[in-house]
Amino acid sequence: MTKIANRNLLLKLCERRYINLELPEVGLVVRIQSLSEKEKSQYETRLIAKSGRGVIRDRLQDATRRLIALCVVDDKNERIFSNADIDKIGELDSFVSSRIYEAAQEHCGFNKHDIETTVGNSERITVVDSPSD
Repeated sequence: MTKIANRNLLLKLCERRYINLELPEVGLVVRIQSLSEKEKSQYETRLIAKSGRGVIRDRLQDATRRLIALCVVDDKNERIFSNADIDKIGELDSFVSSRIYEAAQEHCGFNKHDIETTVGNSERITVVDSPSD
């Protein structure tokens, strides 16, 4: 029988979840962690300019790399990339980065096209070329 959620049962769900993504083409398994609601919100709002009136082009372009940096962990469930590695992640083979990004999106509960939908459906959002808003 399924239980109806209450405060205590929901707060027990604060533990991270993990999946292993097999990449047989390169002979590796990549471990991906879930994000907390706070981390997911911070990731999403990082795209929006401080004024709230635009998406910053540089932040949109590095969205894939930032999610990879947040989600990929080692066998001890520690992040293997820091924020300083985001540019270096951009040099990964695009097949590998695409597979990791898609798995991380799904594992973290992102709709496949959340960013594109947000940008495309909002009349208020415009692309801002500079982070100095």
